[in-house]
Amino acid sequence: MNLILKKVKEPLIVLVSFIVYIFNQKIYRPQVFSNSESNEYLVFILGIIPNFLGSIMTFLTCLFLFKLENKKSIRKIIITSFLITLTLVIFMELERFINQNMKFDFFDILASILALIICLIFYKKELKFYD
Repeated sequence: MNLILKKVKEPLIVLVSFIVYIFNQKIYRPQVFSNSESNEYLVFILGIIPNFLGSIMTFLTCLFLFKLENKKSIRKIIITSFLITLTLVIFMELERFINQNMKFDFFDILASILALIICLIFYKKELKFYD
């Protein structure tokens, strides 16, 4: 059982994150945003949840796919997944700012970085920072 859980850990977390993301985007967030009396902190948190969950999903998907395809060390795979996710987050925020004339939201990038740090904490044993 432990071996099965170890093999499907990343896809399972991505699936749960995706379900929470859809619930937030399609059900909960519109209700809160349409209520003029909503708590400003709740509105802020609901605004950054998509970036937070998106970073977790992207990191874990990259990690899972690289682990399937590569024979590299897990440390290199984790670092590569981290860099790809961070690059994508920054690119998407800049793209929205430049092409869609949306405001540059630094908190979205911070939420994504926080999610990546949490992912790195969970994989710290494989990273072996202290080698």
